[in-house]
Amino acid sequence: MCHQSGGLLANLVEEAGIVTVAITLKPEITVRVRPPRACYVRFPLGMPCGEAGKPAQHRTILQAVLEAIPRFEAAGTVVELPYRWRRMG
Repeated sequence: MCHQSGGLLANLVEEAGIVTVAITLKPEITVRVRPPRACYVRFPLGMPCGEAGKPAQHRTILQAVLEAIPRFEAAGTVVELPYRWRRMG
């Protein structure tokens, strides 16, 4: 799903009373649509939770996203998570 569509969808879901947190790989795009909450991870496009086949890594990222919820002060806030892509070749 593209970053703009994801942010717009998050806004609609929030209007229905369901809390959302988006994961973005391109915060400069995400801030334009102002989703209620978004976490930025410095990973390649298509891999917002890490490498395929690495469930422990996926859980770590998802847990960090949930733990970031108290850090959101206003709609449109993007919190950068401390993870960096390290895979080589």
